[in-house]
Amino acid sequence: MKTISVPLSRDAMHRLDLDECIPGDLEELSVSEEDFLALSKTGVLEEINSTLSKLIDEYEDESIQGQTELESALKIFQKLFATTNSDTLRKIIHLNEMAMRYDTGMFFYF
Repeated sequence: MKTISVPLSRDAMHRLDLDECIPGDLEELSVSEEDFLALSKTGVLEEINSTLSKLIDEYEDESIQGQTELESALKIFQKLFATTNSDTLRKIIHLNEMAMRYDTGMFFYF
């Protein structure tokens, strides 16, 4: 199972880095293999990787941090959501907005 995690505070982000999270530290989305394949077919991961110089892919851990990167990612997610109406993308958009609100990041454990 692949997971996208958003720490709900700067302290939670530090604990995530140390693998010492406590209950309530994270908002998470589990992405099934089927949902991951559907997400991959939209091209969203390729566009994020290209635009932000990331490597979000199978068997890779990656993060999107900082308001500039999070804003860029949100625009990409929203653009593709408008054409696909993907439930998984809708949930990722919600996580992206939370990361911006809490000034943390999105952590992809694929």
